[in-house]
Amino acid sequence: MRKRLVLPMIILMVISLVPAVGQAEEQPEEFRAIWVDAFHDGIKTPEQVDKLVQDVQEANANAVVVQVRRRGDSYFNKSLEPRSQDPALESGFDALEYLIEKAHQADIEVHAWLTTLPIWNSLYPPESEEHAFNQHGPSASGEDYWLTESISGDNRSGADYILDPGHPDAADYTADQYVNVVKEYDVDGVHLDLVRFTDPTWGYNPTSVDRYLTQTGQEDIPEPENPQWKDWRRQQVNNLVRQVYLRSIAEDPSVKVSAAVIAWGKGPETMEEYKQSAPYNTVLQDWNGWLEEGIVDLAIPMNYDREHVPLQKAWYDLWIEWEKDHQYDRQVAAGPGSFINTIEGTLAQINRALQPSAEGNRLAGVSLYSYASTNNSGIENDTFFKALSAESEYGEPVFSEPAAIPDMPWKTNPTKGHLMGYLIDQDGDPVDNGKVVLRGSEGKTYQFETDGNGFFGLTDLPDGHYVAQIDGETGEGAAKPLDIEAGVVTETELQVKAVPQSSN
Repeated sequence: MRKRLVLPMIILMVISLVPAVGQAEEQPEEFRAIWVDAFHDGIKTPEQVDKLVQDVQEANANAVVVQVRRRGDSYFNKSLEPRSQDPALESGFDALEYLIEKAHQADIEVHAWLTTLPIWNSLYPPESEEHAFNQHGPSASGEDYWLTESISGDNRSGADYILDPGHPDAADYTADQYVNVVKEYDVDGVHLDLVRFTDPTWGYNPTSVDRYLTQTGQEDIPEPENPQWKDWRRQQVNNLVRQVYLRSIAEDPSVKVSAAVIAWGKGPETMEEYKQSAPYNTVLQDWNGWLEEGIVDLAIPMNYDREHVPLQKAWYDLWIEWEKDHQYDRQVAAGPGSFINTIEGTLAQINRALQPSAEGNRLAGVSLYSYASTNNSGIENDTFFKALSAESEYGEPVFSEPAAIPDMPWKTNPTKGHLMGYLIDQDGDPVDNGKVVLRGSEGKTYQFETDGNGFFGLTDLPDGHYVAQIDGETGEGAAKPLDIEAGVVTETELQVKAVPQSSN
């Protein structure tokens, strides 16, 4: 018996000293994406897509964030909007569908980047009569006019005509574009960009201003720096992001909703400084609040700072430290601007982004801008992609081996659910700024307001039984029992049956 056991025992000892295939050192988990804009080549022909996938593989990256809606147009066929007039887009070619097929074969995620609020950028109108600019641009009037305006009455910011998120129909139209992509394509994610104002002097669409005056009881058009007016406009942006998020994950719970967000100037070190920073105070984009509320899965701050300029390098480091320590139950990936840096500078920025913060927190990864412009030195892009994954004259590689996409446990193993719905009046019309109360079985109460078309929603609610009802300030209506289930968006509708009596 002993002799018969000797060989197996030796084999077991040897095996125990050699890592099994499944026990080898784990593959790192990092989101490694490249932004691919539609103002340059990248996805406009099958050959360009094939080259893009090859370049991403060469870099040991694992995701592309690809612009498929440029200015109210589309680079895909199953669209609610006209096809792009871009002459470089091959006739009949569905760039998004082909990219998804090729990228998924190479285990590369595809995030469909839709420019959010800018709707046109030429002095000449779009060719299609159905384009939103032709339907709701300068030639429209009344509630059909959707463009944001400055306090001085301008409706073009730089080259762009931009929709106003405070106009209910413009907001719903915009959200529809994202939901349609989720419905029609096997995308891994949808990506919001330019979901903000240009600066505090914008947001004066007549319908938006009328809504604000009605809700506040004010009579005079507010000044740009009026704190209440700034907060109201910031909330309109929040409302749009919330609607995109909830409607998208209601269509496909696995889809990842991300956003390119502002990180201009000096990064904050305290919440007080954050509320004075460019995203929150200048462009009215509270992306820290989006993460905290859970209405984005992934924020990608555009950390476009020059490594060779000491002040900007310091700004970059402050921002990425903030990003690492303010992810809440979602994720943040830094967004270095390779286009304004040397290859050495970008490698240095990536390396610091991937290091833990002083508190030990790590980012989900990075997204690099951009595929078309990888450095400021005129060096070929192929050289940049190789430098990311292999040692070169530019330094040590930052992606020396392939990496897996980090898990999002609130999606893959959810413990909480979500709610969205609409509040309507006796005639079936949406109730703007209506107050809704949600009460849980354990006594917890949530209060929230509707947007301009009566939409409301909450994320990350514990499983269980709830009752939704209209706040008495808004009116009276039957309470509605609801069941919230982990990983599911529960949908409902509430109707005001009686309005409160005026105290006058």
